[in-house]
Amino acid sequence: MNEELMQIINGTLCPYCQCATKLVNGEVIYPHKVQDIPRPKYLDKMYYVCILNKDHYVGTYHDNKTSLGRLADTELRRWKNLGHRTFDVLWKEKKVFHSSENAYKWLSDKMGLPGELTHFGMFTVEQCKQAIEFCNELSS
Repeated sequence: MNEELMQIINGTLCPYCQCATKLVNGEVIYPHKVQDIPRPKYLDKMYYVCILNKDHYVGTYHDNKTSLGRLADTELRRWKNLGHRTFDVLWKEKKVFHSSENAYKWLSDKMGLPGELTHFGMFTVEQCKQAIEFCNELSS
């Protein structure tokens, strides 16, 4: 995997602007929610955000350092969410797969992607659409 792709997947390079990102807390991403009571948990999480466009961001895992994947704009975030809703039911409800590992292995094979790149957090809009189509075909 080339260095640029690794930086995109790790959230340290914005795939839209081709510029650096910075690690910020949720108050930067959701400033309109800061006054909410009770305080939403996502305000205390960390996010990688593009230094040129704050609509390009991605959250982090519980360590508040490891990105959940590539930065996403509004459209890609919508497709990632739809993808998870379509895919996760296949394994969480044990309807088709008995584990997430089996489900991701199937999706990796269907999409022709290495396992380490088969996750909605790393997908483009086109890849999300393709994965959703495969999931819909499987569940119908």
